[in-house]
Amino acid sequence: MLNAMYLCAVLCALWWGGARAQSVTVVQQTLHYDEVYTLSLNSSVEFLLDFNPVSMVPADIPSVVWLRSDGGDTSHPVLVTSRQRTGAVTWQLPYEMEGRTLFELERTLCPDDIAAAPDTNNTECSKELRAFSLHVSTSCASATLSVRVALPPVWRLVKDQPIAFNATKSAPRVLHYRFAGGESSVRLVVSSDTVTCATLSVQNYTCPIKQTNEEVVFGLRLTMMRSGAMQIPRSQYPLGFYIVLIVLQSDAACDTAAEPEPDWLWSAALWGSAPHLHAQQQRLKEFTVTIQPSLSRTQYAVAAGATLALFLSFYAVAGALVLAQRWPPFAKYVAPKAVLAKPDSGLSEAQVTTTTVDGATTLSPSNRRRQSNDTYDMSDDSDTDEEATDVSEVRNNTSQHDASRNNVTQQDTPRNGAAPITDTSQDNAVQGPFGLPARLRLAALARRRGRTLRARSDRYLSMLYTVAVFYSLPVIQFVIAFQVAMNFTGSLDICYYNFLCAHPAGALGDFNHVFSNLGYLLLGALFMLQVRRRRARRRKQPRDEDYGIPAHYGLLSALGAGMMVVAVLSASYHVCPNALNFQFDTAFMYVLAVLSMVKIYQARHPDVNARAHATFGVLAVIIALVVWGVLGQGPLFWGIFTVLHIFTFLLLSLRIYYLGQFRLEKQYLAAAASELRRDARPLYGARLVLLLIANALNWLFAIYGLLKQGADFASHILQVLLGNTLMYMVFYLAMKVVHGERVRWYSWAMLAGAAATWAPALYFFVSGSTDWSSTPAESRHRNHECKVLEFYDSHDLWHMLSAVALYLSFNTMLTWDDGLSAVKRTEIAVF
Repeated sequence: MLNAMYLCAVLCALWWGGARAQSVTVVQQTLHYDEVYTLSLNSSVEFLLDFNPVSMVPADIPSVVWLRSDGGDTSHPVLVTSRQRTGAVTWQLPYEMEGRTLFELERTLCPDDIAAAPDTNNTECSKELRAFSLHVSTSCASATLSVRVALPPVWRLVKDQPIAFNATKSAPRVLHYRFAGGESSVRLVVSSDTVTCATLSVQNYTCPIKQTNEEVVFGLRLTMMRSGAMQIPRSQYPLGFYIVLIVLQSDAACDTAAEPEPDWLWSAALWGSAPHLHAQQQRLKEFTVTIQPSLSRTQYAVAAGATLALFLSFYAVAGALVLAQRWPPFAKYVAPKAVLAKPDSGLSEAQVTTTTVDGATTLSPSNRRRQSNDTYDMSDDSDTDEEATDVSEVRNNTSQHDASRNNVTQQDTPRNGAAPITDTSQDNAVQGPFGLPARLRLAALARRRGRTLRARSDRYLSMLYTVAVFYSLPVIQFVIAFQVAMNFTGSLDICYYNFLCAHPAGALGDFNHVFSNLGYLLLGALFMLQVRRRRARRRKQPRDEDYGIPAHYGLLSALGAGMMVVAVLSASYHVCPNALNFQFDTAFMYVLAVLSMVKIYQARHPDVNARAHATFGVLAVIIALVVWGVLGQGPLFWGIFTVLHIFTFLLLSLRIYYLGQFRLEKQYLAAAASELRRDARPLYGARLVLLLIANALNWLFAIYGLLKQGADFASHILQVLLGNTLMYMVFYLAMKVVHGERVRWYSWAMLAGAAATWAPALYFFVSGSTDWSSTPAESRHRNHECKVLEFYDSHDLWHMLSAVALYLSFNTMLTWDDGLSAVKRTEIAVF
C-alpha cells in the first residue's frame, strides 16, 4: 500500500513538472556589448541571453553586467544567473542590502583566464572562454528588466600610476594588480575627496569575486572615507589580487556623527511604500587608487641601523665623559666639591674633610647623634628600618613642647609628639602651626638617618619592578591576541595604524612604531647605569650627612626603570593600538610624571615625603579613573572628576604648605585657622606663590576638561600630570636662582638640550597620526606619509625625541644640586 502511494506521488510530481515545463517559453537571444536591452518578463517566459565576445580583448579583462528591474518584490524576484566556464552566480532583483531594498545592481564577472590552462595562448581559445550567457526568469506576474554588458572602465593597475573612477552603492568597482617579477610586496593607497563611507577589500585572484559588504566579512579589508592604505605581500596573493571598493548604504560604520536616516513613517502612511523611495537615492563616491612600491630590506636595515646608532651614540658620549674626568684640564670643570666623612671615624657625623679642586681641605665639627623621632614625618614608620622610639621619651618630649607652647595642641606637634625642631643657626622662633619654624632649612627636614632614607628610596624601585611585571605580562598577552585576530580575520579596522606609514615585519603589522620605542629602553638603561655609578662612588667615598642634598638613588633608578617599562608597554600598545588597550601606552608615562614630582619634592623634604606604596596607590586610582573616563564618560563623570580634581589638589596643597603635618580632621583645621587669624602674613611666601600658581593651572585644566569633555580622557590626564611636572621643574630651578644656589654648567647644558627636544617632541605628539577615540575610518583622516627615511612618521619622531628629552630631563634632576655638595644643610633653603 505504501509503495503504491509513493509511486503515485512520484508520477504526479513528474506530470506536474512536465506540464510546468511545457507551459514556460524559453527565448534565446544573442546580444552585444555596450547595448541596453529591455526584457518583459512573467512567470511563463524565460530568457537565455548569449553575449558575443569582444574581439582583440585579452582574456584577463572581465565583463561587467548591469541590471535594473521595474516591478516584483523580494518574495517574487527576478532571477538572473550568469554562466561562465569559471562557474555560475545568481542575482535577484529587487534585493535587500544593509536593511534597504534595491532594484539595481552592477557586478563584475570573473576574468576568463582564471579557467584557462597555463599553456592556453591562442585567440580562438580566448574567444571560447569569453563567451557567457545570462539566464533570466521570474515567478512574478509581470516585470521589466533592463540589461547591459560592457567592459570595465578601469581594470589593470600599473605601479605609480594613479587611477581615478567612481562607484555607487549598487555598483562596486573591481580592479586587478598582477605582481611584476622580483616584487615581494606593494603598497595600495586609496584616497577620496568625499566622506561617503566605503569598504576597501583585497581578494585573491580567484572566482567568484565578493562584491557586497556581507560577502567580504573575511579577507583583507577596511572601512574608509578619505583615506585607506595597506601593504600587500606577494606570498599571500601569488597570482595578483582584486581591489574591490564598495560604497555602503549609510555612514554609520565610518562616522560617529552620522546623521540618522530620514523618518519615513508619515510618508509611508500617506503615500504608501515610502522606504523604497529613499532607498533608490544614489550614493556616489570618487576614488583614486595608486599602487606604490614597498620598502626594500635594505631600507628597513638603514632605518633600523640609524635609529640604533643614534641611541648608542649617547652611550659613546657618556663613556667619553667618564674617561675625560681622568684628564686634569677637564676634570677641574666637573670634579665634585663635596664634604667627605673621615675614613677612620665610626660616625658619619664625625670630623669630615672638604675636597676642592686645589686639594685644600677643611674640617667640620662633630655633630650630635640625630634622634630618629625628631622629625616632621607623621606617617607610620612600620616600613622603615628604624628602631622603635621609647614611649617615655615621646611623652617627655610632648610635655616639654606643650609647656613651651600652650596654644598648640598635642596633635599639632611633629611626629610622635617630638619637640619642634628649630634651626639653631637662626634667631627666629617657632611661629607657625604644628611646630613649624618660620624659616625652613634642610637640616630641619632631614633628621632621618641615611640608612632609613635609602631604604625608603629603594622601595620605589622594588615596587616599580613588581608593578611592571604584573602589569606588562597580561598586556603582552592581550595585544598578541589582537594581532592574531587581525591577521586571522583580515579586518584592518581592529588596529588603529597609520596605514600610510606602517611597515610590517614578520607577524607585526606596524614594525616601525614598535621599533621606534627603542630609545626609551636604551636611554633608560643608560640612566640607571649612571645612577649606579654615582651610588658606587658615594659608597667608596662616603659623604658627611650634614652637607648637601640627601641622595635618593632608589627613586632615581626607578625613573630609569620606568623609561624601560614605557618602552615595553608602548611597543606592546603599537602592536595593535585601539580603544581597548589605550592605557597601555600612557600608564607608565603617568608613573614617570608622578615619580618626577616626588623626586623634586623629596630633595628638600626627605623626611616628609610620600611612601612608595602610597604613591603607587595614587597611580592605581589615576589609571582606574582613566579607564572609567574613556569607557563610561559623560556629563556626570566630568562633573564628578572636576570636583575631585580641584578638591584633591587643594588638600594636597595644604599638605605641601604645612610640610605634611596637615590632615583633613577637625583639630588640624582649627589649628590652621587659628594661625591665619593670628598672623595674616603667610608663613612661607615662596611656597604659597608656587601653590597658588599650581592651583590656578589645575583649575584651568579642570575647567577646560569640563567644557570640552573630549573622548581622549587618557591624554587629558597626561597633560595634567606633565603640566604639573614641568611647572614644578621650572619653579625648582627659579627658586635655586633666587636663593643664589649654584647650578653646575653641565646641568644647564642638559636642561637646554631637554628643552630643545621637548618642543619638537610635543609638536609631533599633538600632530599625531591616528585617533583611537574615533572610528577607524575617521582615524585614517590623520594618517600621513612617512617623514624620515621613508620609514618613520610623526608619532615615531615623538617616541624618539621624547626618549631623549626624558633622558636629559632626568639627568638634569640628577645633577642640578651638585653645587650644594659642600654646603651645610642648615644653610640650604627649603622650597
